[in-house]
Amino acid sequence: MKFLSDFKEKLKGEKKLFILVALGLLGILLIFGSEFIKSPVKAETQQQETDTQSDYCDTLEEKLKAVLSKTEGTGRVEVMITLQSSDEKIYATDEKTNYKSSDSVTERTYDEQYVLSDSNSDDGGIVLKTNAPEIKGVIVVCDGGDNSAVANQITNAVCASLGIQSNCVSVLKMKSGEE
Repeated sequence: MKFLSDFKEKLKGEKKLFILVALGLLGILLIFGSEFIKSPVKAETQQQETDTQSDYCDTLEEKLKAVLSKTEGTGRVEVMITLQSSDEKIYATDEKTNYKSSDSVTERTYDEQYVLSDSNSDDGGIVLKTNAPEIKGVIVVCDGGDNSAVANQITNAVCASLGIQSNCVSVLKMKSGEE
């Protein structure tokens, strides 16, 4: 306790030392306090990602609806697409492999680091490629959905255009009077 009282006396006498200690304590408090503050950028990025996926899905549905409605026997058409996953970004990496040999033993070390950009982007990494979201399934509701030939044509068209298996496509008959 004597140390603490001596330190207090020394601080009272020297203003520069007092200011320096106060700034140090303030800095430590700011560092610890920053852990408890949520970053609004992350929430905004997640919302943009969801909006992008929704836009992607809506665009696919509209294109598919437009094409299928022109097919003979379909009549009115509604399309719903569900996604398995979000889009996947492939980032640039710097890869290094080192080999070290001694006697009869060869040691291999592998190091991979992401290449960061200088811009103020969200993640800072350089995106080489973005893969589209994976499609989980498609439902097509149309007037001709009860006709097996029409349902088969629709299933084949959906599979060909989206690159999915036929077991991921369901064709249903639309209720009369529904729009």
